[in-house]
Amino acid sequence: MAASGGEALHVRLSALLDGQAAAEERQDLEARLQEDPHAQRVHEHLARGSSRGREVFNDLLKEPVPLDLVREIKTAPQPRKAVRLPSERRFPFPLKPTARQAGTACLLLFVLGGGLGYMLGQPSAATAHPPVADTRGDWLNDIVAHYRVFSRPTDRLAELPATDSAAIVEWLLANTGVNFRIPDLSGNGLTFQGARLFVAGGTPVGHLVYTSAEGEVIGLLFRKNHPDDDGFSELIRDSIALMSWKSPTTTYIVVGPSSAASLDEIAAKAAGLI
Repeated sequence: MAASGGEALHVRLSALLDGQAAAEERQDLEARLQEDPHAQRVHEHLARGSSRGREVFNDLLKEPVPLDLVREIKTAPQPRKAVRLPSERRFPFPLKPTARQAGTACLLLFVLGGGLGYMLGQPSAATAHPPVADTRGDWLNDIVAHYRVFSRPTDRLAELPATDSAAIVEWLLANTGVNFRIPDLSGNGLTFQGARLFVAGGTPVGHLVYTSAEGEVIGLLFRKNHPDDDGFSELIRDSIALMSWKSPTTTYIVVGPSSAASLDEIAAKAAGLI
């Protein structure tokens, strides 16, 4: 077997792990791994780095999309059509990397992936959208779980229908102790469907159910304030967004899919009407 320097060995083994090595090269490397302890250590190190890089990438894919980014995407202008270069300006040679260039690129990606994994592992002073903390109690987790379940069967969104608004007010007032009015949010493109009542964090929560023209389910929730309530204004849990405000006696929440770009406008309108 031809001798190879440390960097060349890294490149060759990276190509082997990525399935880019030719058949003859793969047989040569596999034979070397059988008898060369140094090559075995390098191979194991690269395999761990590749596995960690995939874990970091998968974790990034699970991060919730910020509401600001969702709004920017939904309100962004349509992209212009791509303009093809005239034939005389096309490149006269194929843009295909050589084996050496591909190996060098693999090594660079491995180094960058390791650095990214290290940085993500360090504690951060602040995050753009902090997760629901235990100090806020379990009731927000209960709200998210309730919304995720009830919003699926769209033919059974409400326990009391919108046509019986007087019964809705009497029912929720008696169970939550919150005096309220049913906001008319038709100006925001929402149709009132009715009301629900459930328990979150051991406390009754009133739930007014609305739907948008796109079929999105939007909830307006309220409950009596608790002494240990930690104020918040905007949270995202998975693909569900929550926006809240408080009065001296009541906490209100608008909940809906994080892809809904106008939740802040809906919350502002509801706060003035409820």
